[in-house]
Amino acid sequence: MAKVYFVCGFIGSGKTTYSKVLADRHGAFRFSIDEWMIPLYGEHMEREVFDSRLATLQELFKDSALQLTSLGVPVIFDFGFWSKSDRDTFSDWASKAGVESEVHYLDVSFNTCKERAFARNSDPNGKSYKMTPAMLDMFWSWFEPPTPNESVFRVR
Repeated sequence: MAKVYFVCGFIGSGKTTYSKVLADRHGAFRFSIDEWMIPLYGEHMEREVFDSRLATLQELFKDSALQLTSLGVPVIFDFGFWSKSDRDTFSDWASKAGVESEVHYLDVSFNTCKERAFARNSDPNGKSYKMTPAMLDMFWSWFEPPTPNESVFRVR
């Protein structure tokens, strides 16, 4: 069975760019949450609505990932995995499904992420959310970088 890659990082860290490179390298299918959420549901929404829609897509993606990996196709989840509990939940899911997995963490400074997010605001192509300084500050307070005792590949 093929491997599943979980790409972790903050807004503007380069997750999607990295995921595309990883997909090309491994012949993998890539699930990017923003590339599905925005076309299906539009830009910003209430937190509870976002979380519910996110959970629905994640379950669909996991089901699809199992089908793909059973066919020998590696899968990349470009989700962010902002919390340790999210990383643990998905790693546990893969393990229970008998699928090998890796977490790749894009270790990028907040200032660099902010610069990239603001630059992306001018040309998001409907595939990334527009960010304000207040939103980035709030989201950064929610972000839990992997700790040294987590098994992750650090990408700088």
